[in-house]
Amino acid sequence: MKLHLLRHAKTNQSSPTSLDYDRELLPRGYAQIAELKLFLAQHPIQPKHILCSSAMRTRQTLAELQDLWPSASIRFIDELYLASKQEILSEICALQTPDEILVVGHNEGLSELALTLARPRHLLKTCGFVSIAFPFETSAYISADTGNITAMFRVV
Repeated sequence: MKLHLLRHAKTNQSSPTSLDYDRELLPRGYAQIAELKLFLAQHPIQPKHILCSSAMRTRQTLAELQDLWPSASIRFIDELYLASKQEILSEICALQTPDEILVVGHNEGLSELALTLARPRHLLKTCGFVSIAFPFETSAYISADTGNITAMFRVV
């Protein structure tokens, strides 16, 4: 079973509404996503389930990528907005699926989850991506130090 974690791309420091939730991607963020797409062309993934924070920046990040996985089931989840590693892991485990999962979210929770699940240790910068393989039949069994990182992307 494979899990992929993606931190949203680079954003504005403020939003028109003054709410963090509504911050939008910067042109640099869209450039980061273009670099990620090149990486994914060489390291393709096939998520069947995509869990995405409902914040503006995560939705915009996913919108630029979702044509890569037209048949994937996408769920926008309010609780993934600034979620802790445990909250994110709970959503993943609740799927109880053997299929690949992509989570599009935020730090600190996303990086802390990556650090907890697999080695080598990897912090997710903006538009950071990591693929983790697990020796389990379903996502229900994913837990600390049970995965191996198979691919990493970090914008320089």
